Amino acid sequence: MRRLLGFLPALLLGFLPGLAHATEWLAPPAIYPPDMWQGRTVAVVRVLDKLDAHVVLLNVPVGQDMPYKSLTLHATSCLQRPATLPADSAAWLDVHDAHEGMAAFQGWMAVAEPATGVFQNPLYDVQLVGCAGDNVAPMPPPLAAVAAPTEAVPVMDPAVATPNGQPAPSGAAPSVPPAAPQPVSPPLPAMPPEPADEGAAPLMLH
Repeated sequence: MRRLLGFLPALLLGFLPGLAHATEWLAPPAIYPPDMWQGRTVAVVRVLDKLDAHVVLLNVPVGQDMPYKSLTLHATSCLQRPATLPADSAAWLDVHDAHEGMAAFQGWMAVAEPATGVFQNPLYDVQLVGCAGDNVAPMPPPLAAVAAPTEAVPVMDPAVATPNGQPAPSGAAPSVPPAAPQPVSPPLPAMPPEPADEGAAPLMLH
């Protein structure tokens, strides 16, 4: 037992370099846009039947048609505002009435602003209540992966050597002895000015 206890410090010192190399640097948490809306798979719609004053809640799956009496409801998408902002939901709905002469509806309906999208006819009123189901796109992107920082190790270039005979790093400039000063030639003598021909008679050619 004493022998094992005596070997423990040596074993720990042997594992320390390996533990240092195995350290992983964690990426900082990504900051998602605070106004990103979360997609859901179901749009919850309230339908009022004006003939008998009956109100029913319909769960309309996104991408599918939901029939109700003479109505056909289709939800293209349903978005829910994130928890960091005031609660709200919006859905793109298509509502058609099979009765002749009834106008159809196609557009956005918002819970917080019901006047933006309204479907009303003499028989029915349709209004969005909210979103439900599973989370779908758009959704926050995954966390960004950051690689562990690595220390740059200088590479020794044997072609370049330092004055003490050791190879110099490849990134370092080789040491070159200063060149001997070149002799400077004396300046050329200035040419004397040419005498001006003042009062000389012109040369006559015969």
